Amino acid sequence: MKSITRPMTGLRALLATVVAFSVLGPTISWAAEPTEDPAALAATYDKQAADLRAEAERHAKIARMHRGGAGSSKIAHDSIAQHCERMAENLNAAAKESEAVAEGFRSLAKQQQ
Repeated sequence: MKSITRPMTGLRALLATVVAFSVLGPTISWAAEPTEDPAALAATYDKQAADLRAEAERHAKIARMHRGGAGSSKIAHDSIAQHCERMAENLNAAAKESEAVAEGFRSLAKQQQ
């Protein structure tokens, strides 16, 4: 059976966004107020990226545990491991995007100096 992985890229991006909002919903700033400090916004997005990376690592650790057969033999280890690996991948992608936004705000802060 063929695996359809490439066409799912848009779905993966959507999933990464949903996961990011569910994990960090209250901490995500929707729009910068004109009076907000770009350096402070960069720090906010850096923290968001760090939180996303920590959550990705948590999922990667769970995937490794299930790949090793941790827990009951009645558990669908492969399915759980695949899920956690996808979650980790998507969370890391969201973290990368947050880091890019932070870099943009750092550049803006430098221009305003």
